[in-house]
Amino acid sequence: MGTRTRKSYDAEFKAQVVLESMQRDTTIEQVRTKYGIKPNLVNKWRGQFKQNVHLAFCKSGTKKKTKPGDKPDYLKKIIGDLTVENDILKKALSVWD
Repeated sequence: MGTRTRKSYDAEFKAQVVLESMQRDTTIEQVRTKYGIKPNLVNKWRGQFKQNVHLAFCKSGTKKKTKPGDKPDYLKKIIGDLTVENDILKKALSVWD
């Protein structure tokens, strides 16, 4: 006998299915058939969505507040890299002139 592997779905797909299933003119059966998933999954995902929907409006405590004019370190690095590349390209162009 073969081993069954459980199919996994990403969060974006689940959200799409749930939102589509909550539309007034769409039934769960239509959504289930369209995406080829079991009816109990749609109901399970809808329940999870309803329990966690409030999290979409919560402020994340992990984000660092920035002041106007502040630049995150990764942006400073990108700007620095682009400046160096720009200087190299300018020098290369001056050789061709």
